[in-house]
Amino acid sequence: MTTAAELDTLIEELTVDAYNDDEQLSGFLVGAEEALVRCEHATIAGVTVAVMSVDCGPDARTGLTARVMRDGTTHEVALADLTFSADSALGVAVAAYRRWQGR
Repeated sequence: MTTAAELDTLIEELTVDAYNDDEQLSGFLVGAEEALVRCEHATIAGVTVAVMSVDCGPDARTGLTARVMRDGTTHEVALADLTFSADSALGVAVAAYRRWQGR
């Protein structure tokens, strides 16, 4: 389990030199993209999905999204709504993103 202090450090690393929410969001997108080195499994509403990619909406209010696949069908969901295994690097990046969002 990642501690609050570790998440705060990661938030600082991902948002360094970012001057507004859009730039900070871009930092979280880069961090999530780097953490997703292959298709990774997560759950949303108790359903297992394969995370194929992460993206960013047109502004900070839209937030980060994930393209997920289940039973051969692709869906776009809010990245922060996904739950990852404890050893997932993407899960740590998403936990930092949630903390930055105030969740």
